[in-house]
Amino acid sequence: MGPAWTLRNPGVTAPLIGARTSAQLEDNLGALEVDFTASQPARLDRADAVDLGYPHAALAGEHMRNTTAGGLTTETRR
Repeated sequence: MGPAWTLRNPGVTAPLIGARTSAQLEDNLGALEVDFTASQPARLDRADAVDLGYPHAALAGEHMRNTTAGGLTTETRR
C-alpha cells in the first residue's frame, strides 16, 4: 500500500520509482490500480504521523500563525 498511498498524498509532488528488479517495478506500478476505502488513507496517515515536538508545536500553534501570518490560511491541494 505504500506506493499507492504516496500517489494519493497531496504532500508528494513527484513520486519516484526506485525498483531494482522487474518484480519491484510491477509491484510499484500496481499502485495505480489500488482503490482505497474511505477509512484507509486516514489510518495510513495516523500510522505515519510523527510528533515534531518543540519548537514546532509552539510555532505551528494558532496564536503563532495569527501573529506571523495575520490569520492567512492556504487551501489544501486536492
